[in-house]
Amino acid sequence: MRVLILLFCLLVGGVAHAQPAAPLDDGLAQHLLNRLGYGPAPGEVARVRALGVQAWVDGQLVPPPMPPRLEARLRTLPVPEAALLRAIASPRQLEAVLVRFWLDYFKKEEAADAALRPHVLGRYADLRAAIGEHARGKNSERAAMEALLRHFVSAPSVSLQGATWRVWKATGGDQRAVLRQLLTSPEFLAPSQWNSMEKDGFRFVASAVRASGLVVDNVAPLMAFVRAPLSDADRAEFVERLATGRLALAPVQPHEYASSAPPLRAGVAGEVSQGTIAQPGPVLMAAPTPSAAAMAAARSQPAQPERLRTLLLDQKFLRY
Repeated sequence: MRVLILLFCLLVGGVAHAQPAAPLDDGLAQHLLNRLGYGPAPGEVARVRALGVQAWVDGQLVPPPMPPRLEARLRTLPVPEAALLRAIASPRQLEAVLVRFWLDYFKKEEAADAALRPHVLGRYADLRAAIGEHARGKNSERAAMEALLRHFVSAPSVSLQGATWRVWKATGGDQRAVLRQLLTSPEFLAPSQWNSMEKDGFRFVASAVRASGLVVDNVAPLMAFVRAPLSDADRAEFVERLATGRLALAPVQPHEYASSAPPLRAGVAGEVSQGTIAQPGPVLMAAPTPSAAAMAAARSQPAQPERLRTLLLDQKFLRY
């Protein structure tokens, strides 16, 4: 009888899990794209709305493989440029966010990202060991968990801290389990969290280029805006150069799409372009879906200069 009850529960749970998620509104979809990644590219808000919270989060916790062309291109770039290109072009957006968070938390140089990246969705002990950090007891793990929590939730409640810590302890610091609990929690998803954090220069530049829907031919000119704190004048200059194509940007052509993938193209200064880099969406698909097709259509028509200026110079774009 116990076996039958268990089978029934599993069947009911499976059926419930298979039900399509209720569509999200634009605000929540943008919140997910902003916090789990570096902001929406044209068409992505509609795609996330169609997928729902759980599917979008799971698609980043078990991310698609890196496009081979993008991986090959990243190997040719200096580490800081490669980090920016990942933020702009990688379909593994959450992974890129987490690598940057842990490098900052442990005060490691950017060169440590290659050792860190394979472990950001694994066990905390493995993550720490990969970059030469020694165990310092449970208190250090609790401090790491609280820092991770504050990175995604402004002013997390005692209740959320406790719930997240219980998952951390129960799973031995399994980051995928911890993040799934955190990123689907009502507190993280609440409207009070939307746009409650300020972007630094790196996030502003990455999110602006993603929002533009334009092809990146060369990430080197972007680095000057990433390294220094952006004043209003710096921001205005960057937006103007981005909007008028003075950062070696060109419109995406529809034939450049591979399956559901919006492309970005990058190179180093003085290099002749070797072709495009496919950037698939957050959930691996066998064939284009209507939402993916809409996304491709949106990316094939980059924002007009005036619309782009209006979007990027709005004070709201400085927050995520």
